[in-house]
Amino acid sequence: MTQAQRAFARWIVLAAALVALASGCAALRPVTTSAGEYSAFRKTHVSPTLEGRIVASARYLAQYPDGAFATEVRAFYAMAEPLYFEEHRDTAAGLHVYLAALPRGPHAAEARQKLERIAEKGPSAEGGFDRTVVGTNDRLARIAGLRGAAREQITSSLRAWIDPDAFARPLSEAKADLLVPWSLSLPWPRCSWNDEARGEEMRCAKLFELPYEVTKGEGTEERQATVEVVVVEDARGRPRRVTIGGPDLFVRLEETVSGRAIDHGDPSGRAAGVSRATELVRREFSARISDDPACRKRTRAPRVLELACGGVRVVVEAALDSTEDDRIVIAPMASD
Repeated sequence: MTQAQRAFARWIVLAAALVALASGCAALRPVTTSAGEYSAFRKTHVSPTLEGRIVASARYLAQYPDGAFATEVRAFYAMAEPLYFEEHRDTAAGLHVYLAALPRGPHAAEARQKLERIAEKGPSAEGGFDRTVVGTNDRLARIAGLRGAAREQITSSLRAWIDPDAFARPLSEAKADLLVPWSLSLPWPRCSWNDEARGEEMRCAKLFELPYEVTKGEGTEERQATVEVVVVEDARGRPRRVTIGGPDLFVRLEETVSGRAIDHGDPSGRAAGVSRATELVRREFSARISDDPACRKRTRAPRVLELACGGVRVVVEAALDSTEDDRIVIAPMASD
């Protein structure tokens, strides 16, 4: 059997495992597990890429080693991870890809040892590897990591607030997975009273400045996603509205995924960013609240998406010009 045939056979096995996993989850929708655990489990079979499903499986098992779905997820991961490593073990670039996806994976130590041996061989390394190649791969891994960190900050801010429980009580009584990152993690929120609002209203904001790099032509270009998360609280300290926004936020989000620079005023790049943002919101809303088509409401500009179900309303607003910010607004359904 040729190498290509072996690779094809391995992916056939993985495809079969994915089918089995997906069919198994349909019958195992939990009634006693937490929403957070089910959301983590769901990602193991709805992620758009095979790599994403493997990474989601690793994260689920790390967070819920004795969870309701641990047996099913562990069986898939035990089959998929060795084959994933096999596909990437023969090149330095592939080893970096494996480590970026599974830095604590079962083969992470072996991957690092292989990279060290490649580096030690220097320019005459068998297979054409040299220190320049390894250095380039390190740089590419770092660039990909920065983009991933920027994207994850946007995603985690969204994920934290798409939860009806987040608006049901004062923020000081919120669950730890919301309270800790919002109140106790840098940057600190800055708060002030809004005297113009009806009744007492507190506005608290966090400003994230997230650097990353994108490819442009034959080189790279530095970028920064500026993201402001604003929480408006009532007199009792209960959140009434959360806004995640920033200049060209949706374009920045698209760049962190594609890795390619989008020039200012590029309509196709702008459209791709809006599409990326709406897909992210739909995915998170579906995982945490509901995937019922009835949740989607009619919109008109500047709104490009509105979802309302399960006590939560999420609105995606695309800026109409450069003076405005792209925004994602999350609020309880009873709120204006």
